[in-house]
Amino acid sequence: MVVHPGHGNFTGTLLNALAWYFKGVKNKKGEEPKAYLVHRIDKDTSGILLVAKNELSQSRLARQFFDHSINRKYIALVWGNLEKDEGTISGYIGRDNRDRLVMKIYEDEEKGRESVTHYKVIERFSYVTLVECTLETGRTHQIRAHFRHIGHPLLTTENTAAMKS
Repeated sequence: MVVHPGHGNFTGTLLNALAWYFKGVKNKKGEEPKAYLVHRIDKDTSGILLVAKNELSQSRLARQFFDHSINRKYIALVWGNLEKDEGTISGYIGRDNRDRLVMKIYEDEEKGRESVTHYKVIERFSYVTLVECTLETGRTHQIRAHFRHIGHPLLTTENTAAMKS
């Protein structure tokens, strides 16, 4: 499910659903409650979303992300067999010049924002590897862009469809 309205997804999002859910409900001040997005994940990705019920909570939770006082770990299935059992992928992440919807890793800091992902192999299969990713930074499509950059793109429904044909 798409989390918030954006390019090509103006309805049917989580925030749309929460607005509908709260419609007609009043808080102690007599106001309709709002959902304040704190942390989201990419479409078609499973995991935890963090939504606050008021601005103060949103501010305090967002501060923890900014201060890096929380840990975010993700599990990903990537194509190929990674050389090392653990490692760090870094670079400057920015929009791809050829496809603005895709994030790309650049060596030049002028082209993107710093991004760092630490990974550890959980299990190796014949042609894919299950990895645990710990993020130092939280950039858009960071894990996806980092593993594509090192030649091990994420296994997705698009990949499996291509593999079958």
